[in-house]
Amino acid sequence: MGMRGIGLLGAIALCLLTSAARAREPAAVVAGAGSIPLTGVIEMAKPYPNLVLQVRLQLVRANLKREQVTCTAARFGSQWQNLGGKSLGPYQCPIGKRTLAITSLHTFLDRNGRKVRADDPQVTAKAAVIRESGLTWNWK
Repeated sequence: MGMRGIGLLGAIALCLLTSAARAREPAAVVAGAGSIPLTGVIEMAKPYPNLVLQVRLQLVRANLKREQVTCTAARFGSQWQNLGGKSLGPYQCPIGKRTLAITSLHTFLDRNGRKVRADDPQVTAKAAVIRESGLTWNWK
């Protein structure tokens, strides 16, 4: 069964499992899916000029502005003392007739900028910042 057969929520769940496994994150990272403006995704993607260029090109093709596109993303649950409600990859951004899918590696940092291991039993209390890197993307 392809991605089309499992629906959007199934695809998001599959991406979450894949992303969590890649980053070795605890299973309880997310509370579900949420929305994030495309402008926020583009801001995160600035170190990837090819990705930003592809998004701009697709926006022109679809005759859309950045502000008109909303993406879906994973969302931290309330058990995360400092990150609850914040978004993290994977991202799904419908732009015209195509959808951009972005995955990333996640690094947790404490308030002092030190890394917090994802398998630390206190990660939900210690993590104050999520840094996303290693972006990979494809168009559907």
